[in-house]
Amino acid sequence: MARRLLFHAPSLAGGGAERVLVLVANEMAARGHAVTLLAWNGQGPNADLLSPAVELVDLHFPMRGEGFGKAKTLEGLARTVRMLRRLRPEAVFSAPDFANLVMAAALVLARSRARFFPGFHGAAALKSEKIGAILADRLAGFVAARATRAIAVSKGVGRDLVQNGYPPEKIAVIYNPLPPEGVRMPGAHPWRQALAAMGDGPVIGTLGRLVPVKDHATLLRAFAILRAERKARLVIFGEGPLEAETRALADELTIADDVLFAGYVNDPAACYAAIDLLALSSTSEGFGNVLIEAMAHGVPVVSTDAPHGPREILDDGQFGPLVPVADPMAFAVQLQKSLENPIDSATLRQRADAFKINAIADRYEGLLT
Repeated sequence: MARRLLFHAPSLAGGGAERVLVLVANEMAARGHAVTLLAWNGQGPNADLLSPAVELVDLHFPMRGEGFGKAKTLEGLARTVRMLRRLRPEAVFSAPDFANLVMAAALVLARSRARFFPGFHGAAALKSEKIGAILADRLAGFVAARATRAIAVSKGVGRDLVQNGYPPEKIAVIYNPLPPEGVRMPGAHPWRQALAAMGDGPVIGTLGRLVPVKDHATLLRAFAILRAERKARLVIFGEGPLEAETRALADELTIADDVLFAGYVNDPAACYAAIDLLALSSTSEGFGNVLIEAMAHGVPVVSTDAPHGPREILDDGQFGPLVPVADPMAFAVQLQKSLENPIDSATLRQRADAFKINAIADRYEGLLT
């Protein structure tokens, strides 16, 4: 039975939570549901993934850093209330945490009876200093009270929610989906020529913002240990506030000639096609989208045992080694072993099949019954 569904993300920037909402909204629309996506700022890489079957409501709020400021947040809340009264959705999905708080408040103010499914993508160990995230954390009980079910992207995130006061029966663990096959972004890739110009040797890659939680420093130190023993290249796809610091560390470790900073690339398929091994060095991961994406392309992975997603995705190390957080030597050893004896590509692709969008959307649709 077709339902009226509303999805809410503050923006369509390059975040994983926003991408999940877009992919699930697309699939729900393809299944015949009437789907609206509300974004306070509808610009960003994830907008390119949005299906024409999904109605996009873009409030065109200017971004202030990664937020909107107090005045626009209050305006956004008021306009969200009006939209709920106009659309009268039967179910509402939102993410990340501050969007969950805003939507919970809007649902109460609109006196909406819609089922509410806030999504949680970060481990409790991943704390933000942003005022919006701090406020959302302190008002978690309010969101929990209005939620029909809370969607946790891993069992570990679900355990965190229980520790924060969510009743276990109110939590649904639903992993993040892979993008549909064949999704490619247009445009040239000048980084390919730069990578080729670095010479030969296997290519280790990582995808993620240059921020503290991704711990690129440990990866660079591990790569330096590896590079002292064999030829290899490292390509870092992403941008962020730690870029200058990360480049400086590569210089300090005398590996800069073998490290390519490719910047943000809105075509993950092209990234995975260029690498022989994916390395994830995070200190905390609610899920770990890049792991399933790499495996779907047959690319072996090495990951830190960051709470919580990697261990669940890699099935306790069966589909890729897990190393202690912030341990460059252990990381280097596993990089070398994985280059010498990679897991079979067919095995990795088979594991990734469990995260295909149709299987994940079945779980989301099941919440509506």
